Amino acid sequence: MKCCNPLCDAPFDYRQGRLVRFSEAITDANTLEAQVRIRHFWLCGKCAEIYAFEHHAGRSVRIKPRQAERPADHPSHFVSAA
Repeated sequence: MKCCNPLCDAPFDYRQGRLVRFSEAITDANTLEAQVRIRHFWLCGKCAEIYAFEHHAGRSVRIKPRQAERPADHPSHFVSAA
């Protein structure tokens, strides 16, 4: 696992940064049973100061700058689970 910021290569360190988990319901079309999938995301300490996670139900998770308006040099990025 590494930092979710695609521009950062920091390796996972549980002692620093921000680790979050999101759950999403998945329906199996064959059995019609709902299952819950847990996905984990982590930002290193440096990136956690600049970015926050934004969850979009049914789509994905992305990181966005902590400021109310995004500065041009810090675009939002969709991230994948570790």
